[in-house]
Amino acid sequence: MEKIELNYGDYIVVVPKKLDLKKVYIEITNKCNLNCKMCFRRFWKDPLGEMDFEGFKEIFEQLKEFPSLETVYLGGIGEPTVHPDFVKIIKLVKEAGYRLEFGTNGTRLANYADDLINYGVDKIMVSIDAPDPAVYRDIRGTDFMSVEDNVLALQKRKKELKKALPEIGMEVVIMKSNVHLLHGILPLANKLGINHILFSNLMPFSESLSKEIAYDGSVDYEQLIDTLNADIGKYKVRLEFPKFNLQTDRICQFIEKKSTVIRWDGEVAPCYRFLHSYTEYIFGRKKEVIAHSFGNVFKEKLTDIWTSKEYETFRYIVKNAIYPSCTDCQLRDVCDFTKNTEFDCWGNYPSCGDCLWARGLIQCP
Repeated sequence: MEKIELNYGDYIVVVPKKLDLKKVYIEITNKCNLNCKMCFRRFWKDPLGEMDFEGFKEIFEQLKEFPSLETVYLGGIGEPTVHPDFVKIIKLVKEAGYRLEFGTNGTRLANYADDLINYGVDKIMVSIDAPDPAVYRDIRGTDFMSVEDNVLALQKRKKELKKALPEIGMEVVIMKSNVHLLHGILPLANKLGINHILFSNLMPFSESLSKEIAYDGSVDYEQLIDTLNADIGKYKVRLEFPKFNLQTDRICQFIEKKSTVIRWDGEVAPCYRFLHSYTEYIFGRKKEVIAHSFGNVFKEKLTDIWTSKEYETFRYIVKNAIYPSCTDCQLRDVCDFTKNTEFDCWGNYPSCGDCLWARGLIQCP
């Protein structure tokens, strides 16, 4: 087996090259039919675009070289159901036998109900941040009843066709403006036939949004969790909560689950955080995130990108937390390295020192 040598001063770490990719996130489009107030798209610096079907097929042929690949997730920073070839894409993935999941705002599910069911899409994660129509509209900028009707229409069609799939889950972003309403999420999930809810904290991209975070000590998160957990048996729903304070452990789920993200233009990023360029606020501190790619699948093979020394080194460093902890460093407010993600003070590139995903505060499906 071919191996890569990583040099650390007087030590050499030998890492075997493995085609062990298990999950791939593909951003087939970064366009969306909504303009949610806390979304990346309102604050990034990137152009809009979508992957054409021929490009997707080219990537798909490359994915067949990974023997451990299990799941294709259609997601990134866009709404996959607005892609003109959305049905052709899900058909291609499912006919190849992969597990297929995608995230959506839920506004177009009824349009594709028969295709989603008949092609056997495995799971759909619908973003619903509040059971209250007025609060939902303030966050998402659209009518809550439209989303509810779409989910119910899909569930109804599943019953008519006597199919169990797709499973429908819910993603909820916790903010100060909706935390007082979250006790109503479980009855809503029950009404919509949802049995899995993934809660995530807000990743703010503006100074005003940074005042909305619920992990600054202002929210009694233990009471929130206890209140929701008390009704698990009644509503038969699985809940996944984020952390609400900084802890020592730093675990990157993209690395642990052997995942990668392919942007609409073919660039390969290690995670959602480095998929685009934008400004984020870490406990009120401004930071520029610079998109980072380890290669482009339209210019080189994904197998070569995945096993490149640069990408293998990055995964080894992150998995073993060989990078500084900027978020709770005493010098974070005066250090130039915390201003952007280009480098950290240990010489790593790009910098994960301020990553709130690794801290478990932010969660991805």
